[in-house]
Amino acid sequence: MLLVAATTDTPNNRDVAFTQLADPTPGPALVLAEHTLRGLAWHRPDGSPQPNAAQGSVRVPLWACHFDDATGEAAFFATVQWHPDAAVLAGFHRTTPPAVDPAGVASWAAEVVQQSALVNFPVPRPGQRSSEGPEAEAKITLTGPVNPLTVARLLRDHLPATGVPVFGPTVHRRILRSDIYLPPGGRREYAALTPRPDGTWWAKAKVLKDGRLHKSIRPAATRDQALALVSEALGHPRLIHAGRLHRTTWDLPTPTDQDGHWSTVTVDTTTLAPHPGALQQVEIEYGACFTADTATPSAARIQRAVADAADTVAAALTDHHIPHTRNGQSKIEHFLATGDADARH
Repeated sequence: MLLVAATTDTPNNRDVAFTQLADPTPGPALVLAEHTLRGLAWHRPDGSPQPNAAQGSVRVPLWACHFDDATGEAAFFATVQWHPDAAVLAGFHRTTPPAVDPAGVASWAAEVVQQSALVNFPVPRPGQRSSEGPEAEAKITLTGPVNPLTVARLLRDHLPATGVPVFGPTVHRRILRSDIYLPPGGRREYAALTPRPDGTWWAKAKVLKDGRLHKSIRPAATRDQALALVSEALGHPRLIHAGRLHRTTWDLPTPTDQDGHWSTVTVDTTTLAPHPGALQQVEIEYGACFTADTATPSAARIQRAVADAADTVAAALTDHHIPHTRNGQSKIEHFLATGDADARH
């Protein structure tokens, strides 16, 4: 039996519903066609019926769990790509399910996903791009609760009309868990250690230089090596652990501008344990450049490309009445500032 958890792209509905399908073809990945999810009976975690999706909306799988009667194992898959016709899910975890009442299977599987899901495949970045240099990104904070899939879908439908698409209408999805470290007394500078599906790590640091944040992203074989790399980048042998960052994202590229530059648009829902609350943002980050003679564009040209892309995204949000604000504050600063405000009250 294959248990599928899905959401819809309805703006005000972020609920997750469940359905059951026949056993899939064995393998490290699943492809769930959109038409197979239509007309199925969906239910809540407690087994009660879920109302039909709103007219014109679609069900989009978030994760699935295959209960294999032959082996007694449960294999978990998470969505890594979504396009109009299908979703692609990659395997991320296997375990032996406990003896639970059939009505509790969905709740148990959802808890495993919450604790174990890690889908950190890199988003494709065709063209020329440096892994180091001044930070080139813009942040738009969503000021009211909204289904992030709604935002991803409207941008997927809107952005291709603004230029030459980088690739087709595929939206990528990531689930990232990073340990966040700060230098003593620091706020703006920080480091993130992020595991990768192959067991290696990304060592990411953001360092202030001449009043601007510069990023450094380096691969590491182990967590200890990743910590050593970011300690070196931040210039502090002892860093302070600030919390565990959990991000779920929907990612898509902007079309290229007239000079071949494009950006990645990330619809992001983030928490930083143990700090309370969640933050929803749309992050526009420089992607790459296709034009050979601008393979090493100036920082000013890159910043302008990102700012233009952010203007386009903000205009789309405004047109669709999604409340938002332009905000340069990083996720880490947001949660630390929220913690300071809570401590004062």
